[in-house]
Amino acid sequence: MTVLALSLWSYASGGDLVGTIPKNEQIPDLPFHLYQGYLVVVEGRIGNLDHQNLLLDTGTSPSMIDSSAAKKLDLSGTADGISLFNKQIAAERIVLHDLQIGPLRRRDFQVMVADFSKIANDLGTHLDGVIGLDVLGAQSFTIDYKKQRISFHASRQRHSAPFSAGPQFITVKFNTGNRELHLLVDTGTPHLVIFKQALQDLDYEWSPVTGSGKNLSGIVSYRDIILPKAMLGAEIIGPERASVVVNQKNVETEYDGLIGVSLLRPNQLSFDFENRVLGWNN
Repeated sequence: MTVLALSLWSYASGGDLVGTIPKNEQIPDLPFHLYQGYLVVVEGRIGNLDHQNLLLDTGTSPSMIDSSAAKKLDLSGTADGISLFNKQIAAERIVLHDLQIGPLRRRDFQVMVADFSKIANDLGTHLDGVIGLDVLGAQSFTIDYKKQRISFHASRQRHSAPFSAGPQFITVKFNTGNRELHLLVDTGTPHLVIFKQALQDLDYEWSPVTGSGKNLSGIVSYRDIILPKAMLGAEIIGPERASVVVNQKNVETEYDGLIGVSLLRPNQLSFDFENRVLGWNN
């Protein structure tokens, strides 16, 4: 399991979004490489560095670049930290003057700088950046996992659920038994993760399954639970297995966990920001 860079804090990132796509304009699809069956890596530009490997992660905010890219661009900023499941790690906050992915372009906005080497080896490719909603949220898009293409428009799918979207995260309502959980939609996490503080009064059974994965801080240990009932919006998706991070630090957040989109086993996944609908087909 690779849990990449979930940041449970936020700040105003500022900057300008350039080139929002007019309606009905035909934009070429953006090809991507798929790693571990769910991680989407596209080629983009960071400053004047072309052909950069950028991972698209709706659960990361703000966006991040690797320390090697920041060094090549001669960028420095202020010391800061990134809050992860299990610990806080040191990082740097900088102003990135230009970034482009396909038709999406952003200028003069704040990003974090961190060392991606701990996850790159397991991923099987070098990462130059992790791009979050501060860039992706500017435009509806559809991920076609079979064709490995991204189209920059929403599409009608067989299944759907409403979501709430802010400048930092997308959240959905996930019903299990008599509880309604608020989960982050995270394309950088493989399945369902429930925070320890959300287990109170939750209907679940412990599973004997344990495991570990990696994020920017290193090893993340988890233990699985079984949820006998699970609904996303009006869609029944349970019973469902979820992971609880064993070495999770106490996190003050309004969210109860995160839903990795591979849980939905999608062939296609649509993020419609205009109507705030998450759609999928499998």
